[in-house]
Amino acid sequence: MHIDVRIPWEPGRRLGFACNRMFKTVEDWGLILDWDVTLLNINWYDICLRAIEKVGHDAGLISCLTNRIGCPLQKFVSGDNDNIADHMATAKACEMCWPGEVEDVTDKPNKLSGMFFLTRRKIWDAVGGVPDDKFIGMDNYYHDRVKEAGYRIYIMKDLYVFHNYRRQWKNDKH
Repeated sequence: MHIDVRIPWEPGRRLGFACNRMFKTVEDWGLILDWDVTLLNINWYDICLRAIEKVGHDAGLISCLTNRIGCPLQKFVSGDNDNIADHMATAKACEMCWPGEVEDVTDKPNKLSGMFFLTRRKIWDAVGGVPDDKFIGMDNYYHDRVKEAGYRIYIMKDLYVFHNYRRQWKNDKH
């Protein structure tokens, strides 16, 4: 099994177009990463493979835990701490405390945020991908299509990543 890992980008805030283009070349599983995600755990790829082996038969979407995020299901620690050493310790603790644990969040009221989206090409194709002009809300759109198509949505409890989300705007007046 192989996971194609990409950070899709297209000028003009056309994230949907970039993701649709990406999935045309994905063979089986694809991982969409935001440009501001830092993978802290050396075993992150193996953790993803284990999750796919465990729930891949009915998984439409798999994500992980992080620090700065809109979805409370994915938020594991406060977003105010920028000390990478602390976040690396958190990543190690998650892997040790919940090895192989994958939580089904399909029926929870929140929608996953798209900083880390692991999905299959056949699912992407089955739900029609996302509109080419989608940027804000692309993740919510895809989450809804996956759920409506009857696939399950999961969070890997043993994978924690640092998300720089809006940190660069913290003291910015723009």
